[in-house]
Order: sequence, then C-alpha cells, then structure tokens
Amino acid sequence: MKTLLIIRHAERPAIQDGTVGNELSLTSNGIHETMRLAKSLPRKILSIESSPILRCLQTAELIAEHHEVPLTSIGRSNLLGDPGFIIDDAELAWTNWVEKGAEAVNEHLLSGNSVWPGFRDLDEAVAQVQHSIEAMLTESDDGVHVWVTHDTIVATLASRLQRTPLSLKEWPDYLGGLTIQLREGSGLEISYLSSGLVQPDN
Repeated sequence: MKTLLIIRHAERPAIQDGTVGNELSLTSNGIHETMRLAKSLPRKILSIESSPILRCLQTAELIAEHHEVPLTSIGRSNLLGDPGFIIDDAELAWTNWVEKGAEAVNEHLLSGNSVWPGFRDLDEAVAQVQHSIEAMLTESDDGVHVWVTHDTIVATLASRLQRTPLSLKEWPDYLGGLTIQLREGSGLEISYLSSGLVQPDN
C-alpha cells in the first residue's frame, strides 16, 4: 500500500500570547508519545519530510531513529511550516492572528472562502498540494511517507480534502493527522484522526 501520513508534531509547552513559539522544543511527554507512534508504524518508511521548525524536526527525528532512517535524509520543507503552503506573506498573515484572534483564523482555515491578507486562496492551495500528493504516491513504491507539520496545516488539509469541513471541536491535537492512501483504481482515500496516534493500515 502507498501511504502518506501528515502528522501534527508532538506535545510542546504552551506558546506565550503574541508569539509564534518557533523556539519551543518537545516536552518529555511529547517525546514519549512520538516513540509510541514510531513503534506503531509499519517498518517500511520510505521518506520523511518536516517543517523546519524545531518541534517538528524533533518529532521527525524520533520517528527516523526508531526506523533506522538516516537523519540526514529528512527533508525540510517550508510548505509544511515557516510559513507553510497556506501563507503568501508571513508578516501580513500574522496581522490576522493579532487583529482577529486565533479562533477566527482557525475558522477561516477550516471553511473560509475569501482570501485574507497574507494568505493564499486556500482551496487553490489545497488543490495544488493534493495534486502533488497524488503524483508522489503514484510514482512511489509500496510503503509509508511521513510529513511532520503544524496544526494549521493539518487542519486546512483535513477540512478541505474531505467532503464535510471540520468544526473547531475537531481541530488536530498533538500527533493527530491525516492518512492518505492511493489504491489502484480508486484514487486517494483520506482518513483523519484529530487526536491520538495516526495508525495506517499495514
């Protein structure tokens, strides 16, 4: 089976109001839960990509170490964070969080249909990512690819790739995420877990 896991990073300390918290590392519980996830994954990890932000890289490295994937092979992608594929201008986009608040921004990511300052057209951006995923899995051997990213990325994809948009109550928790599988003749099959560990079919 050709599978892509798109996972929110593991637990980090709380982010102080008015900051983005890029310097925060995983908590001890976050490390423990990532190891549980790593042990639950199939042995054949084909590739790992990560946001360049520290907590995502740490999550990716723990998975890689357990599966004996060289740390030097972990890709760093700004599409997964800093700023992420949903952002066109990071400084301008941040004004939305400051002026409108996190809940309003999150609602917009889940189901908004206008283009906010600093953001890309979200449906258009998700469609491009979906096309890239389908092309990657089509060319892939059987096995698992892992992308480690942030809640905003996971939520935007999960809400807009499925038939019914997510509600704020379904916002991704640590290590929640998407399982995307390519089955011959049926295209992409997408499932979402907002919390707990993402466990694909073996």
